Amino acid sequence: MLTSQNIKSFTDLRFDPAGVSALASQSGPVYILNRNRPVSILMDVALYEQMLEELQDGRDSIWLAKNENKLRKAKGKTSYEISNFLSTQS
Repeated sequence: MLTSQNIKSFTDLRFDPAGVSALASQSGPVYILNRNRPVSILMDVALYEQMLEELQDGRDSIWLAKNENKLRKAKGKTSYEISNFLSTQS
């Protein structure tokens, strides 16, 4: 969410990249504006990686929900057989 504390311009980034980076590490994502429009977000790497992990977990949950019945039918098969089984089931 845009707040006055987490908004910086390209000029701010150009003149104080370390300060803007530190702000992102300490306070969360920093929105970078160009001509008063948000164009980028600078965030701490750990937060970014956490978000990617949560996104992948969500995708995995959706895939599992869609394929749960197919996986039940594949009980007792090898991983190779399951892979082939899932690819042939639509």
